[in-house]
Amino acid sequence: MKICPMGRDLTLFRCVHFGPIGPSNIEEIPPDISGVPKEQFERNKKFLGRMIDAYGSCAMLAIDGDRVVAHARFYPQTICDRQLFCCQDPQHAVTQEMVEMDIPTLENPADRILRIDCFIVHKDYRGQGLSHALLDGVLEWARAHDWNAVRAWASPDNYWLASQTCVPMLRTYTKHGFQKVKTFPPSEFPSSLVRELLTDIREGKFGPERKKEFEEFCGGQDLSEVAVLHEVERRL
Repeated sequence: MKICPMGRDLTLFRCVHFGPIGPSNIEEIPPDISGVPKEQFERNKKFLGRMIDAYGSCAMLAIDGDRVVAHARFYPQTICDRQLFCCQDPQHAVTQEMVEMDIPTLENPADRILRIDCFIVHKDYRGQGLSHALLDGVLEWARAHDWNAVRAWASPDNYWLASQTCVPMLRTYTKHGFQKVKTFPPSEFPSSLVRELLTDIREGKFGPERKKEFEEFCGGQDLSEVAVLHEVERRL
């Protein structure tokens, strides 16, 4: 298994939800990705390419053979502050405005804060320590490129919940020296998005299997207990 920053040689313009991705299949968009227009992936390529050119990378990849099996996407905090965006969610797609925006130079040290924005380990590779390996890789890369801090969202310490939201557990970040600086209740962004997702799972909108998993791992807990996110930060 190789842990390395994403470059122009393999720009991961979609995510590993539907299986490992490599040069031979990255252009073969799975039919399960419904509602995502082809133009979104074209915008993803252009946006991610500009991030790589400007900052050196914008993701840490775990590669098994020639296929990406896990990834942690990261961007300057100032870019994440502009709007919520996702490489695979049509409701929060990368826009043409983002593709064409001026790329901040971040000459002010106070602006050199990196945010881990999306963190996914494919289901077949979970439990192998890849979350820790990716975090080690992100922190090492950030230090080498003169970032002053790394921020992220962390989920409560429920492994199933973390796997559903693409947000590692709080204790995973704590082991890497991150400190909790804020907690978002279910009514606030970004936890409101988690609440919506868990509501749909609990009501069976994603099928009976995931509904059963929710009942198994979250029991009778109210969503106000589990639909919570923590803001964490690691100073470098």
